[in-house]
Amino acid sequence: MKKLFLLLFLCSAARAQTEDYTTPIVAVEPLDMNRVNEIAAMLPDAPRGFGEPYQNRQAWDKLVQSGRFSKVQKEAKAYLDKPFPAFDETRYMRMFTHGDSQAGKDLMGERLRWLIKLTWAECLENKGTYVPKIEEVIAGLLGQKTWVNPRNFLEKNHQSLVELACAQYAQNLAQAMYLLSDKLNAKTREQITVTIRKRMFEPILATIYGKNSYHGWLKSTNNWNAVCLSGIAGTVLTILPDKKERAQFVAIAERYHQNFVAGFLSDGYCTEGISYYNYGFGRFATLREIVFVATKGKIDFFDTPKMAKIAAFPINSEIVNDTYPAIADCKNGTKPSRNIVWYAAKNVGIDAGRYDQSKSEPTTLDLVADVMYEFPNTASAKTGGNKSNEYAAPLRSYFDAAGILTVRPGGKSEHGIGAALKGGRNNEHHNHNDVGSYTIAAGSELIVGDPGAIPYTAKTFSDERYTYKSLGSYGHPVPLVAGAQQRTGKEAHAEIVSTKFSNEKDVMVMDLTSAYEVPALQSLKREFSYTRGKSNLLNVTDEVVFDTPQRFETPIVTRSKWEKNGKNGILLTNGAEKVAVTIDTKGIPYDIENEEISEEKGEPYTRLAVRLKSPVRTAKVSIQYAPVVNL
Repeated sequence: MKKLFLLLFLCSAARAQTEDYTTPIVAVEPLDMNRVNEIAAMLPDAPRGFGEPYQNRQAWDKLVQSGRFSKVQKEAKAYLDKPFPAFDETRYMRMFTHGDSQAGKDLMGERLRWLIKLTWAECLENKGTYVPKIEEVIAGLLGQKTWVNPRNFLEKNHQSLVELACAQYAQNLAQAMYLLSDKLNAKTREQITVTIRKRMFEPILATIYGKNSYHGWLKSTNNWNAVCLSGIAGTVLTILPDKKERAQFVAIAERYHQNFVAGFLSDGYCTEGISYYNYGFGRFATLREIVFVATKGKIDFFDTPKMAKIAAFPINSEIVNDTYPAIADCKNGTKPSRNIVWYAAKNVGIDAGRYDQSKSEPTTLDLVADVMYEFPNTASAKTGGNKSNEYAAPLRSYFDAAGILTVRPGGKSEHGIGAALKGGRNNEHHNHNDVGSYTIAAGSELIVGDPGAIPYTAKTFSDERYTYKSLGSYGHPVPLVAGAQQRTGKEAHAEIVSTKFSNEKDVMVMDLTSAYEVPALQSLKREFSYTRGKSNLLNVTDEVVFDTPQRFETPIVTRSKWEKNGKNGILLTNGAEKVAVTIDTKGIPYDIENEEISEEKGEPYTRLAVRLKSPVRTAKVSIQYAPVVNL
């Protein structure tokens, strides 16, 4: 019986390591007009966006009386005495002249922000104060050379490519037209529809019918799919009067959103990390909401068993005390959006815990999600509590398909440590070469681990991506083997050799050998051993075997203050938290080499390399982390 159990476990682990989350499950094909007609019959006679038009004074006056929106009113007033700036093409084109993709992206956002802030203020105040300026801004946006982010700009299709920025522009313009309605003159409303039709609706239909090949994201399994589909379907349902025309784009969203969902592992894990979960799944939530409402619940993109696990991803990613790992292109310190977690949890019937939407601060960064959460929606309409969340274990959360384990001390721990221990593979969405990485938190501070994203440049998504230390394995707490970093690709993966969980101790062993193209490397295994209770600590042990003597080092990656602590130790300090680090190389001499890393003006961090002084054929290096509690 034990042999059978072991065989089943090993087979399960092997399946987990070969799960493919990058392959789409539906291909691009012409619309099924029978399905379009079925959807048309579900839709209301008139289009409708998020929230309520300005005429619903009871709804808008309630927001005013809450006192929570004085900031956006003040921000909007600052625009009144300024002309809307002309589109700065020189700044936009810095992507091509200086390799700076952020300058043009910031320009796009700044210009759209005028419309967003002014529309919020006009709907709140309803005095006509902002309407002339809104008309001026809309004219400027409609006449803007392109709605496409600089990184995606091509002369041949810069006005007929639907991508992330275009989706945002179109839906915010549509929402402004819906919210302001007759405050905008008829010519402006007509021009909004004409321009969106040219820049969004017609190009997408051309792709569906094989007349262009611009929109590969229809088959994408990452955030692009959800963001663009949300922008398209949301815009259509908000402004187009013809039901059958609206139905065509709902049918497109119904078919191709399946590829986005397929991009999550079967355990609900999002390989793009929390930042892009907030972005991609956040837009997927707005897509689900507007389609669900428009079809009176007949089409529900949350209606799949996998969705409960996806909704629980951010809840289960918490280490301790509202700390999270910065895996993939995630900024250090990023946390899940409270609104998104609350909305998804309420709608799939799991416990959102402390992610109570009523405690969220209002945001007015767009006219889509921010309006959706401030007005009644399908989540706020649900009464009663959610059922117990089987996914949020107090001691641990294990994403078995991803090979990622989060361990916690349990109970209320003010100074105890927890950790996120990452297996995975090196072909993930927004991939970093980080197989075997880990992040440790103590109290409410991140102590060591993944450094997170650096500012994007023209190199970030090119063949030069991994020349950045922070995106390659060098800047992660994973070994440097015979001077070699980890390779990229799905073949470079962590094979989970074994796991053993108990209330007192969790142990996970992974084989990292495949991540390194080193001919002399026979084996590299990493064991994570986490102990709870009074001896709360994490041991990270690397055991390496070579054919011939080779160099070996394993780093500690940290933004904490550090100092040597005795012969074999380091003391890490972040805020009020202290963690003692003890190094054990089984008698092999070593040095600790420190290197400060800051790339593209990103947040600096320290790489402390535990470097064996001489080449070895075999070695066992352990690094122990334990909280220092001042009693």
